[in-house]
Amino acid sequence: MPHLKTNMLTARPLRQHNRRSITKIVLWVVLLLVVLVIVTVAASTFFYDAVRGLETHARTGRTELEQVELYAQGLRLSEAIEHLDLADAEFAAAQHDLLRLKILMFVPGPRSTVIATDGLLKGSRSAISSLRPALAAAESVLSGLGDDDPIGLFLSGRTDDLSGVLGELTAERKRQLLIVLHESASQIRSSAVGLGESIKILESVDAGVLGLEIEQSLTTAVIRLRGLRSQLNNVSVAAELLPSLLGYPELSRYLVFFQNNTELRPTGGFLGVYGLVEVMDGSLVSTTVDDVYALDGPSESVERPIPPEPIRRFINIDKWYLRDANWSPDFPTSAEVMERFFHEEADVIGKDPGELDGIIVLTPELASDLLRIVGPINIDSKTFTSDNLVDQLEFEVERNYIAEGIPFHARKGIVGDLTNELLARLMALPLSGQLAVLKVIETNLAESHILFWFHDPVLEQFVLDHDWGGQLSNIDGDYVSVIDANLAAYKSDPVVLRTINYSFKPSGDRFEATVSITYDHRGQFDWKTTRYRTYTRIYVPAGVEFLGVDGAMQNDRLKDPARHPGQADVYSESNRTVFGAFISIEPKEKRTLTFRYLLPQSVVDQIEAGEYSLYFEKQPGTVDHGLTLDLDFGKNLTSANPAENPSEFGDSHFRYGTDLRFDRSFGIALQKP
Repeated sequence: MPHLKTNMLTARPLRQHNRRSITKIVLWVVLLLVVLVIVTVAASTFFYDAVRGLETHARTGRTELEQVELYAQGLRLSEAIEHLDLADAEFAAAQHDLLRLKILMFVPGPRSTVIATDGLLKGSRSAISSLRPALAAAESVLSGLGDDDPIGLFLSGRTDDLSGVLGELTAERKRQLLIVLHESASQIRSSAVGLGESIKILESVDAGVLGLEIEQSLTTAVIRLRGLRSQLNNVSVAAELLPSLLGYPELSRYLVFFQNNTELRPTGGFLGVYGLVEVMDGSLVSTTVDDVYALDGPSESVERPIPPEPIRRFINIDKWYLRDANWSPDFPTSAEVMERFFHEEADVIGKDPGELDGIIVLTPELASDLLRIVGPINIDSKTFTSDNLVDQLEFEVERNYIAEGIPFHARKGIVGDLTNELLARLMALPLSGQLAVLKVIETNLAESHILFWFHDPVLEQFVLDHDWGGQLSNIDGDYVSVIDANLAAYKSDPVVLRTINYSFKPSGDRFEATVSITYDHRGQFDWKTTRYRTYTRIYVPAGVEFLGVDGAMQNDRLKDPARHPGQADVYSESNRTVFGAFISIEPKEKRTLTFRYLLPQSVVDQIEAGEYSLYFEKQPGTVDHGLTLDLDFGKNLTSANPAENPSEFGDSHFRYGTDLRFDRSFGIALQKP
């Protein structure tokens, strides 16, 4: 085997070469470490400056927003806008600093902090952008106000005398304010819509990663923004409605009916008292209040239209008068009849009220709620409170007028006196009281105790869009509305409790539905209460198949002692199928009226597809009828809104109990094929 020997001539140079290589590697490592140290220091400085700048700008922006609030509260709106712009500039600078930190998005830890900060800044700038139009609109409305201007004094809280403020306004000043208010409506609406988007952005922020203090501040800010958005929505509605309602740009004339819901009729109550109101440029030009019989009485001697069959059949009237004009529960339909009858009957007594701009109907619920704010009112030594208003008025106009020697045609004059005093009290309320009044009006609109109908198509569409026009809803899916018409049952409705039950179950390839209305008469015979006589209608989707009625009567116990079963009327109206029947309930008696039918194919198709919707529409003027649902779909539910009680989960039924203070909607998801 050959023996390899080391070449002594080349051994030393090789060792020197290795040493040089190692030295170079060490030098490169040292140089790299030095570079890394320099880069780290520079990066640390870079990120430190960015974080510090971001915090400084965000803090300064918040301070500027606090200044905005202070100046806005003092009605120094131009300065408020200046600080709003400064706040926006600070948050924009903070966003610029955040850009320098977005490299950290690739680092798992800081990533969530950067995302949350970015969302917080975007939401803040969105809110600022949204607020600016509203502030600009407010500045336009208040521009030109002097230090002693009555409006400025009232809005700033330096005076609570609203009636005095309005009394000092000239007609020209009122007109100018209505012009500016009209022109500002779109700006205020834009702010309200924009704030809604801002709130969505801020609600999506995971503020927990930014610390407890920021998380709590954000929660508070979102709550305040929601409140501000609600206020802006209310103001925008007022800005859109008030100019036209208050007679700008020309005189407005309204027919107002006080619907007595103790004698329930389809749009809310018996049309016992009416008023004619004229408004021009925000000033009340004239107002008259009178008994509806002042028009109906003289019209008895002239030809009148034939009334709806149930009126003719069950109260033996062969002429259709203004007091019965609200027979259709669809208020736009009834309003057209009310307007026509008003003009016809006014013509009989030689009066020309002029063209109407609209009709407004109110129930006593509104007046009762307003009396809770202003307190008791005394009229001719009679005290009216929120609790006794209806009963006391009924007593005065139905019985006490005789003892006091008041002529029949003048017996409801006390309604006008009470109305005038209530309006005077409302005008004298401080700003806090005015806000309470707005809340009452909002609630009564939602509960359909106030309905509007206007000739102006834009104004009419506005009230319909807000569901203030009493139009029967035309929606897809299942639908039920129960409508009572008190027919000569005096003022018995407050003592007749109603519970509505809606149910259905599979029947072959269809579903058999049942609507039952239980009437519990808890009153007794007296001057204002008698047996309850009602013609009840239910409105259901077009295309249903009527099966039968139980509990219907031919007439009441007095006219038909044997109480023979009655039949149901079936017809179409307002794109709905309608079932109607008469029933009478004696005092201390409970009776149930039941309609049975097959659901239309359109609703069956929804159920088969795994989606079902139901809209239950309340009757205007009613307070809180009970509502119970028991819907058997023949297959299990997967979800429901609103949800059942958890004890009801896990089967094919949807069982739910509530009331009809408002319209109610239900959405149910089912197991799909």
